[in-house]
Amino acid sequence: MTCKLVVFDFDGTLADSFDVFRRCLADAAAAHGFRSVADGEEERVRRMSGRQLMEHLGVPLWKVPTLAVDMRRRMLARIDEVRPFPGAGDALSALAGQGVELALVTSNTRDAARAVLGDTALRLFRHTHCGTAMFGKRFKLRELLWTSRLTPAEIVCIGDEIRDAEAARAVGMDFIGVAWGYTHPAALQTCCDKPLVETFAQLHDMLAR
Repeated sequence: MTCKLVVFDFDGTLADSFDVFRRCLADAAAAHGFRSVADGEEERVRRMSGRQLMEHLGVPLWKVPTLAVDMRRRMLARIDEVRPFPGAGDALSALAGQGVELALVTSNTRDAARAVLGDTALRLFRHTHCGTAMFGKRFKLRELLWTSRLTPAEIVCIGDEIRDAEAARAVGMDFIGVAWGYTHPAALQTCCDKPLVETFAQLHDMLAR
């Protein structure tokens, strides 16, 4: 393996949670008084960054932390509707078995990650940072550099959103985007130096190279 630590996002990368996210967002919009994603808008909003989506929905940035807390609560209440993507568990086990350290950095809760991935898979992660601020992932990645004692060149980040790619770039880490997540593949590809991966098997092969 050429990398020593692989950092995974959770929602949209390991967990197939977009449909639940969309329903929870509609409920939160009604509760907090911002507009929801209209019918027929899904493809458009999937091409947006996180900041663009908040602006599109009319959510001021100062309300984002409150909305994030509410969304975590709503998604945890429906977490039994969420499943891991096919091959996610096998990929985590294979990487860990080859001596690669794993990290999980997510804005979702540890309880949500445990419910979807299971205790066995969650224990494969050497580092876990849950409840990360929506736009705070870069700070957690900098913290990982300190706790792991690794250089950015020894770490690869895996994610499905533009903000994941931006956070990795901000701290000098390599990034591999997945084609099955929240962000439309064409939009995510513009933020990635490497082609998006289509399956976990392909992701493993890319990391092995």
